Amino acid sequence: MAARSLTPLRHLAVMTGLVALYYVIPLGDGSSLTRLWGATALFLAGVLVLVWAFGRHTIAIAHRDHQARLRTLLLLMYVVTTFFALGYLMVETVDPGQFEGLATKTDALYFTVATIATVGFGDVHATGQVARGLVTVQMAFDLVILAGLIGAYRGAIAAGRG
Repeated sequence: MAARSLTPLRHLAVMTGLVALYYVIPLGDGSSLTRLWGATALFLAGVLVLVWAFGRHTIAIAHRDHQARLRTLLLLMYVVTTFFALGYLMVETVDPGQFEGLATKTDALYFTVATIATVGFGDVHATGQVARGLVTVQMAFDLVILAGLIGAYRGAIAAGRG
């Protein structure tokens, strides 16, 4: 089982890989139909990854495998972070003015992490209805994932005692 566990170095590698991928994905300025279709395809691929990860999580729950639940939920958190950051940037690229203070990929990633952490500095915020809807979906995802992480962690601790 130790070979399948996500060590801190593996976590770092997964996070680094996702952030690197995030920064190399070309979104363009929204005026190119080809790039817009490419971004939409990437978005749909992200949805498929999320569905796959939720499926893995469900299987781990059914098998009472707390370590697998933790691994899957952490992976899901990393994917959700990059997924929503790309989503925010796509929304702002296609319809400028949906966000205040969001102009770059770093702004979008920063806003996503601030939302997950429930910090809410206010320097970047949703102003349009589409943006607010997407942020609301992210907040719901975050609550579910954080609750799942807490439950899986407690389950792993309880299983270790028994």
